[in-house]
Amino acid sequence: MKYVCLFLSFILSTVQLLAQSDSTKQVELKDVEINTRKATRLDMSARDVEVINSGDLVKDACCNLSESFENSASVDVNFTDAVSGAKEIRMLGLDGVYTQIMIENIPSIRSLGNTFGLNYIPGPLMSSIQVNKGAGSVVNGYESMTGQINVEIKKPQTADRLFANVYINQDLRTELNLISATKINTKWSTLTSLQGQLSMLKMDFNHDRYLDNPLVKNINLFNRFTYMSQKVFSFWLAVSATVEDRQGGSIHFNPEVDRMMQEEWGLRLTTHRAEVFAKTAFNLPNERFIGIQYKYIYQNQFGYAGRRDYSGLEHFGYVNFIYQKNLNERDDAIKVGASVLIDNVNEQFDSFARKRTEIVPGGFIEGNFSFGKEKKVSLIGGLRIDQHNIYGTLLSPRFNLKWNILYDFSLRVSAGRGFRTPTLFAENFGLLSSNRSLEIDSKIKMEEAWNYGASLNYKFFLNFREGTISVDYYRTDFIHQVVIDMENTRQLQLYDLTGKSFANAVQAEASYEVVKGFDVKLAYKYEQAKTDFKSGRKIIALRPQHRGLVSLQYTTKNNHWRFNTSLNWFGKTRIPDTQLNDLANQRGTQSKDFFQLNAQITFKWKKWEVYLGGENLLNFTQKNPIIGGDQPFSNQFDASLIWGPLRGAMAFTGVRFSLK
Repeated sequence: MKYVCLFLSFILSTVQLLAQSDSTKQVELKDVEINTRKATRLDMSARDVEVINSGDLVKDACCNLSESFENSASVDVNFTDAVSGAKEIRMLGLDGVYTQIMIENIPSIRSLGNTFGLNYIPGPLMSSIQVNKGAGSVVNGYESMTGQINVEIKKPQTADRLFANVYINQDLRTELNLISATKINTKWSTLTSLQGQLSMLKMDFNHDRYLDNPLVKNINLFNRFTYMSQKVFSFWLAVSATVEDRQGGSIHFNPEVDRMMQEEWGLRLTTHRAEVFAKTAFNLPNERFIGIQYKYIYQNQFGYAGRRDYSGLEHFGYVNFIYQKNLNERDDAIKVGASVLIDNVNEQFDSFARKRTEIVPGGFIEGNFSFGKEKKVSLIGGLRIDQHNIYGTLLSPRFNLKWNILYDFSLRVSAGRGFRTPTLFAENFGLLSSNRSLEIDSKIKMEEAWNYGASLNYKFFLNFREGTISVDYYRTDFIHQVVIDMENTRQLQLYDLTGKSFANAVQAEASYEVVKGFDVKLAYKYEQAKTDFKSGRKIIALRPQHRGLVSLQYTTKNNHWRFNTSLNWFGKTRIPDTQLNDLANQRGTQSKDFFQLNAQITFKWKKWEVYLGGENLLNFTQKNPIIGGDQPFSNQFDASLIWGPLRGAMAFTGVRFSLK
């Protein structure tokens, strides 16, 4: 508790000195490019949306989407286990599966993609990320519960003609990114991206006989075409393909030898993923517009964890028709439309097999209105109805309201309901890195939750520079949920919720450009998620309830040098009971709290940027993260109880080249 008081005291004392980043562009969460370097929040939107822009994306050497949230207090990223390298996001105190992740406002990372899908979107390919907390738009489907994360990909009309990035870290993880944009003529343009990752050096700094990082070979190819007539019709088409081979586990494990004959524990997963999305847009007379979104995903992943086989195959198709009528020049508008979602998923882990084919047609209506003399009140209200072939009628009402109480002081409130179908093994792949027996309830239902929230935002001016302070609160209440129960050391149980499950999240954040070129962001949040397990109501394990963030950036006047650093504080977490294990394999019931420091220096000269940095510079790691590692096939082996960093201090460097 003393750390919380000290951190809050630091925030409050520093806020008195703060004031703005130079310019904050006002942009909407639409199918358009967010082309800004300093925007941090969508001020004009009725929704509570944080923007991670192109400037933020180079503060850390983020090679993919999972590494893009180090300077965001709204989103946490954690390892799911100690062997696979899988990461998951958490928002509003809950797992990332409850956040709808989209590419250009089309559902993307879902179902089988939840295993490693965050790794398959290259960082240099992204132009911005918009994080919408709370009720999302009904236009994008029924799956948003705690919010939406929308990734905007670079557009060939505005991207550099050539971009190259080479990254290498202390463990010899090497990445190459190449992006080429071509304007064929006034209407046609294209962009191609190639990304490759190679991590083949076996490292064991903690001497537990297990790889500190998995061995990974990955290649990702992306291509998009754009047709802009500037009159009636526009068209976008994008295709991406990813192939990855991932190996983890014992440093002595040999995948070429029959694993049933080895005494070493190993994990391997091969993934083939292809994704196609397209949009067509029609500009009609009298401020009317028609848009159609198309999506197809193929994903095939197969491998094993220890001596248990895993395979997953998915075909996902989606079409969304949107009609929009602008009512006036104030952006008041009405959207109506219909969509069809088809998802065929087959999964098998060990002796368990789960198959489903979802066919879900649906329709929606959403209105955006402003009220009052000075239009101080804006409202986005929507309703969608979907007819699920397995679970019946799904009704999803959602609304977002913004009230400009004063010129620089505003209140936002939101509420909405969301649904999602769980994909049990892909979404909990990290938990399969153990020898727990698996027990799955035969009555698993579709998950359903209500989310409510409110946010206060204040802008102030000091020394002719603008500062912002925001405080928000969100609560999520589940009607139906799959309970992931690790409370029995010997079992992993998955069953439908029979009691209550809820999460509360409070966050305070302040940002200010203290002097010209020196930006400061401070944040603190408290999150608590509780579930009724079979053994009683408990805080969900392995999630810190407290987190603090200090993010600093200084750019020199000539723009040649940029210095970034972020200090994250993570509070204590509850650890599931391990008392049934031998004494050497028992763990405490609570983790330590810890700080994690990242820093980077970037030198820019004409078309070149050279960067050098370090991660986890305080060198804190979770001790003995793998339980029973010396008995890999006993019932005590468990690599899934992860709450802290697995790798100590690590240096990295890289070079970027841009040709306008």
